[in-house]
Amino acid sequence: MNQEPFVATIAYFPREGKANLRSCMRLAFEAAALRGIDTIVIFTGIGEGPKIAIEEFCSQSTYRAIKIIAVTFPYGQRFKDGAQIEIGPEIRALLEENRVPLLRAHLPFTPIAAHYKNHGILGQDLTLIGNALSVFGGSMSLCVQAAIMACDAGCLELGDHVISMTSDTAILVRTAPTERLLTDFIVREIICKPMFLTVGKSELVEEEQTIEASDVPALLPPE
Repeated sequence: MNQEPFVATIAYFPREGKANLRSCMRLAFEAAALRGIDTIVIFTGIGEGPKIAIEEFCSQSTYRAIKIIAVTFPYGQRFKDGAQIEIGPEIRALLEENRVPLLRAHLPFTPIAAHYKNHGILGQDLTLIGNALSVFGGSMSLCVQAAIMACDAGCLELGDHVISMTSDTAILVRTAPTERLLTDFIVREIICKPMFLTVGKSELVEEEQTIEASDVPALLPPE
């Protein structure tokens, strides 16, 4: 094997969040076409990502052969404000019409709480993996879990190479089910991610600060 290094570009978003979705999607599809990847796994809350993928990308001749797998939160998942996130019937119908599987299951890195708070937490070790991945950005853990869940569901085989993405992060991975996460799952390439973790770690970025492609922005210490 040739041991010479090669250069692969990583795109960086100034901030985390949904505002990056279309750019992240474009980068993911371009990378899939360039790398010969035929599947993109999209972690989604309300289904907007898969909808954009179907209507704006899979309709293009360049990307027509790329398969989409949608992964979402499990039934009954509640967030800090008590809200539940659901994918509406219109998007569900669109996914079904375009033969896009929608996977919904317990997230591998989410702990299973005991009935009594002081009785410990099941799955704590996998929870720590999710926390460790947050050093790359709040979405990195979701990208990894989405690919794992697709493999657990049988939509992907052990060792398949796919791109897994959220609204602001996309990675190229070699898949494995939850049971073989630490032995067989590999992150091959980071395609794009946020530079400043404005959501996950509450970093502050000056509103007037702009980042040009040739600039290295000022890095801020913790508050």
